Amino acid sequence: MILKEPYAFKSLKLLNNQHTVTNINKYIAIDYVYLKEKIKIQLKPFTDTHMTLNPVVLLGLSDIEKDIPMFNHPIINLEHNWIALDLRNYVRLNETKSDYEVKNEAEYAFAIQRFILSGMWFVNKQSSVYGLKLGHFAFATWLSDNLTRKFGLDLNNQLQLKILALIYYAHLFVDKFDQDELSKLIIRAKEDVLIPRLLEEVYEKCGELETIDDFCRACYDVTGNIRLKDLDYTVLTNVLANNWIGTTGKEITLLSLEHPPTWLALVYTSITQRSYKKTFIATVVDRLNKRGKGDEFLNTLVTITRDYKLGD
Repeated sequence: MILKEPYAFKSLKLLNNQHTVTNINKYIAIDYVYLKEKIKIQLKPFTDTHMTLNPVVLLGLSDIEKDIPMFNHPIINLEHNWIALDLRNYVRLNETKSDYEVKNEAEYAFAIQRFILSGMWFVNKQSSVYGLKLGHFAFATWLSDNLTRKFGLDLNNQLQLKILALIYYAHLFVDKFDQDELSKLIIRAKEDVLIPRLLEEVYEKCGELETIDDFCRACYDVTGNIRLKDLDYTVLTNVLANNWIGTTGKEITLLSLEHPPTWLALVYTSITQRSYKKTFIATVVDRLNKRGKGDEFLNTLVTITRDYKLGD
């Protein structure tokens, strides 16, 4: 099932963003039209045949922004057709607050890349994002490696969980995962000679995989290993908590379990930013980054996102 926006995620949807939305609308109406030309990254609207989302960037250059609480994830408002990106944590204003410089290049780049992918995702560009194949296999390896290490599983269980995670990740791109989607996944995974046969076997055992809770339940159903009997979201949270760094590292890691744009931004950052190289996620990506797979991922990412950047 497609999670369309970050604040629909289970641990975020209880947050009340109405005050934030109201003040962003005020910021757009009064100041944003004059401040847009000062923003160093110029982004185009996200569109499909049904909607247009206009990008709104917060940098702290307006007094009105003082009334907007900082937020960690893109906020989408369909009533006024905008998607907002908060970069205030990653920039430093000059003395007159008329200009800014980037103070954290890595997190700044991550936030922009995730924002673009999130906007594309919301306007139904899932098929383009699915083309980032390294992200798919990195996701499956990441989850299976974490669970194998935590619960002391054997190689057979590790492979079963990797295949389950491949299936689960594919579920995140469609509202209904059926036999046709399974056939597409088998074609995608054909480079691993063990997977085509086992994919169908795991698929028959796992049942519906609508949410990360379903994935946790299916880990026991697929492996039959009693150590995974009580695996749930809370336990998985503890397993993954330290897989990324930064003030919002844990929150972003957990969101990536159901929101592919967030996960793919983590993969992108793992490849491009040295400061994250020692995180668990980056070590997984680095291990899979062979025979040009990382370059292929980055080239595809550039191709699918270039239309949303002015001047690219």
